Amino acid sequence: MANLSSGFGFRPSRMLGSGYNTTGQTEYTIGNNEGSAIFQGDPVILVANGAIDIGSTAGAELLGVFNGCEYVDPTTSKPTFSNYYPGSIAADNIKAFVIDNPDAVFEVKCDDANAAQAQVGTNCNIATYAAGSTISGVSSVKIDGDSFTTNAGGNFRVVGLSTDPDNNDFTLANANILVKINLHSLTDTTGI
Repeated sequence: MANLSSGFGFRPSRMLGSGYNTTGQTEYTIGNNEGSAIFQGDPVILVANGAIDIGSTAGAELLGVFNGCEYVDPTTSKPTFSNYYPGSIAADNIKAFVIDNPDAVFEVKCDDANAAQAQVGTNCNIATYAAGSTISGVSSVKIDGDSFTTNAGGNFRVVGLSTDPDNNDFTLANANILVKINLHSLTDTTGI
């Protein structure tokens, strides 16, 4: 059976060491009028002003995975809760929720048929960034199957293969794999 093709970004799965996933998240900010849209499941980075931004670059040091936001809509003056940040919101206190535990394991799709047992333990990067759905607010980010390497670097480390029965045909594109953030802002000794 073919794998389902629609992406969902990075979905929290468990913690390393088989710890239970509490989907613990930390509150960060998104800068006033930040132009980039950020979808639930998108990797994010911490920028010099202490806010977050989309982590769409291969090899970037990541903070975690975006899990929604809250802000006061500047047009209606009403509190707004959303799976995604649409970009260019003129508000001073945009709260972003980020799954930022360095030991979090995420389930994600691989964009081609290169995912296999042999890739467990390798490093990889996100595929070319594509915006998610403005209807569901969910990311469409996938892993670049051509980026698996044993060399240092890579946004993510492959820690296992998914057992999702609808997405575990590893001879086809869009199979799900399990990854953790390899280059993590909270474990790097160099500041921003």
